[in-house]
Amino acid sequence: MLQPPSTLWTSILRRLLQLSIVFTFLVIIAGSIVRMTGSGMGCPDWPKCFGLIIPPVNVSQVLWVPNTFFNEGQMILKDEKLLVASRSFNTHLEIDYSNWIQYDRHDYIIFNPVHTWIEYINRLLGALLGIPILLASIFIFYRIRSHPKWSLTIFAALITLLFEAWLGKIVVDGNLIPHQITFHLAGAFVLLGLLALLYRSVSSEWEIHAFVAERDIKGLVEIRTTVLYIFILLSFFLSIQIILGTQVREEVDVLMKNFGVTGSRLGWVSKLSQMILVHRSFSLVILILSFYLLKKSKGLGGLRFRAGVILIIFIFEAFLGASMYYLDIPRIIQPIHIILSAMAWFLIIDGLFKSWLMVRDFKS
Repeated sequence: MLQPPSTLWTSILRRLLQLSIVFTFLVIIAGSIVRMTGSGMGCPDWPKCFGLIIPPVNVSQVLWVPNTFFNEGQMILKDEKLLVASRSFNTHLEIDYSNWIQYDRHDYIIFNPVHTWIEYINRLLGALLGIPILLASIFIFYRIRSHPKWSLTIFAALITLLFEAWLGKIVVDGNLIPHQITFHLAGAFVLLGLLALLYRSVSSEWEIHAFVAERDIKGLVEIRTTVLYIFILLSFFLSIQIILGTQVREEVDVLMKNFGVTGSRLGWVSKLSQMILVHRSFSLVILILSFYLLKKSKGLGGLRFRAGVILIIFIFEAFLGASMYYLDIPRIIQPIHIILSAMAWFLIIDGLFKSWLMVRDFKS
């Protein structure tokens, strides 16, 4: 049975947005693993990796070798320098330095194949993320007159993604300047929020046409309004908590540079500022608010389900936060902590907009 045109159109758009959201989560996971393992400079250039489309897998690929062809832009490690081929040529028995230019955007000259491929996969996921967002942008722009707000939102998401790509290059060129890495993570959360808003709006229209929308129950408008306000507060407080967390993370990154990525982390917590205590205490405010959200959303179906999942995430987040504090920040917990924050952020933005649509539609 053929679907009505509006249902088919929104259904395809929903799939593209779902792909975009999944890839955004994967990029956040990959980025957190990059930071956990200290792989941020695994590829010293951008967008290629050592001047190659497919990164090297062993050190012989980044060393000067006689009687070998090198493409323009290909990089090698030589004499404790990072050299770039100024043109395509074949080497002879002795190196001719006139064919090489020293890479001077940073002084990082280490090749670690594991770090290289972790960073490469992170970049690859970012590139794959661009495909469904670009397709969704094209898809929406065909109906810009009927859905101008959707067009504006997907355009903002596309601009954010391009900004993230540019910032990724700046981060590499600056050899992982802490504040730039924080902005990079913040950009990913902004992108996820924009996709959540658009996905909820598209899904709501699709649910109406597909006759799967939640039934409107009279007498719940005041409860929905209260839930909407709680979602707004929760999104505000979580934003603050994420900012506090990034500040703590920057301090951890400094310790990683000073003591090494693989070194013992014993006593690291005592070297952090009071920010970690503020970050830890603020989680209690979010926990209390999320519990209140669950209590007030009784009878609201999908919103209550979201509230329940959000509360579970924040309980687990509190447990992980305490584990990091008392167990000297175990490496494996850091990416889990970040991805759970991203999941909570998505569900809160999704629930906020869904509750707003319910209140708006009921009042109209």
